[in-house]
Amino acid sequence: MSLTTEDEPPEVWVKVHRRKGRRCQKKPTLTVSVPSTLLPSPASLSLEQVKQDYDRIAGQWKSSSSFTQLQDLLSSYAASVNVNVATAICFGLGTFDPPDGAWEQKRKAHIQLAAFLSIVEHLQTQASHQIRCLFQEPILNSVDKVFIESLGHEVVESPAGFQLVDPKTLAFGVHLYRDIYSQVIATHIPAMFIGTSYGTWEDSHGPENLDWTRMKQLDQLCVKAKFPENQADTTFSSTTIHWRFRDES
Repeated sequence: MSLTTEDEPPEVWVKVHRRKGRRCQKKPTLTVSVPSTLLPSPASLSLEQVKQDYDRIAGQWKSSSSFTQLQDLLSSYAASVNVNVATAICFGLGTFDPPDGAWEQKRKAHIQLAAFLSIVEHLQTQASHQIRCLFQEPILNSVDKVFIESLGHEVVESPAGFQLVDPKTLAFGVHLYRDIYSQVIATHIPAMFIGTSYGTWEDSHGPENLDWTRMKQLDQLCVKAKFPENQADTTFSSTTIHWRFRDES
């Protein structure tokens, strides 16, 4: 997410839920999750508590089938897609310390962080340079920021993250509002884009109601694969990995 002015609509996360069954049946529904504020709440957890939560939750995810399948997927595409990533930017991660103590929100933030860093680590094995990692999320509190920085990464304020996306970027943003995705790809189609696909939005709105040329262009320039999910876990539901196989025209 990013901060808005009074003249702009609030930017929110959109969670996309697919209905079970074939594509010819009912279209998926969109549930809009609107945070109570776009500003961070005071920290209630210490840095050590956030680190302990991350170590535990990330460790559990890394022992899951989702992590194993993700590694296999990245390896299988590495041979056919020449990805050159210099910068990795994570958008809309959420806070590790939600003001209401919501465990599910906290858990998903830690899992998404672990997934993002795992993907960067995989890309790093193929790179001849150090991949720079940045995070843009207005609701990160002071301890959230210190935690991310303690991992050796940077936190930037909106709209700096959008402006840093270029053809050598990994752009990672799970279950974000359409307008956020639009800002991510407004200037350049990144080398990798991980988020809700054009096809999912099309299923939800219908092509006649989806005037989204830039996202359609991304769809046409990329090869795609479904992000691996654990059973009964919606952290990466309706999330797609896009690898750009052609340059922008």
